[in-house]
Amino acid sequence: MKSLKITIGLFSTLLLASCGSTIESDAQKLADLMCKSQKMTQQIQSGELDASDANKSAAFAMEAAKLQEEIEGKYSSKEELKEFENAVLKAMKNCE
Repeated sequence: MKSLKITIGLFSTLLLASCGSTIESDAQKLADLMCKSQKMTQQIQSGELDASDANKSAAFAMEAAKLQEEIEGKYSSKEELKEFENAVLKAMKNCE
């Protein structure tokens, strides 16, 4: 019985750790797309890029919105969604 509890405890810890890294990975993917779109929009507004590049920026934004919808469907609990949102905000701080 004791070994069963230990096994369950180890499995639970492993499961939670793997979910955390998946959340971080998903958040980083979304943040990367959002950063690309944001950076291109700023470059277009400042004149560094031509207005014709607006389509590329919009494509990144649309891809990010689609990815966000898919990812949010993946995480069902409020705790997971909150963790995902926090991870995206953290990753967005590193936008270059």
